Amino acid sequence: MSSVVVAPRLECNFASSTNQPTMCETPRFEMFYDGSFGSQLLFAVKCKALSVNRRTWRWNEGSTRLCLQYNRGEEETVEHLVLECSKYEHEQESLMDVIHEQCGENKWNARCAEEDCGMRYLVGLDEECNMTVVDAMKDFLVLAWNKLQCC
Repeated sequence: MSSVVVAPRLECNFASSTNQPTMCETPRFEMFYDGSFGSQLLFAVKCKALSVNRRTWRWNEGSTRLCLQYNRGEEETVEHLVLECSKYEHEQESLMDVIHEQCGENKWNARCAEEDCGMRYLVGLDEECNMTVVDAMKDFLVLAWNKLQCC
């Protein structure tokens, strides 16, 4: 088993009297960055830097922000890739199996109705962070990325 580097999550707060930023350590640790390709992709998703058409279309001449799968006219966003795109249907089913096992179908459906479509939960930003779900999300991202690169 590989060792996991646990880095403290830091937040910047302003001291009221000096109006200078001070760094305060919060009690939450992010243990899912283990140096793997999956954790690199997870970080890119968290930073909204994953190379999907919605993000990269303006830098590539002749490119589009739309998903090229079946030409349905939907923007290729991270949310679309993870939750909707039929190109990754098999990978999505594996991810959904883990999600339903860990948090239940009803609770997941409630998360999907939220503004972020449950993405905060999948990437570990939710207060109810579940490492099994985050690991499944990393696995999904690796499989989807490999499929995206080869086709």
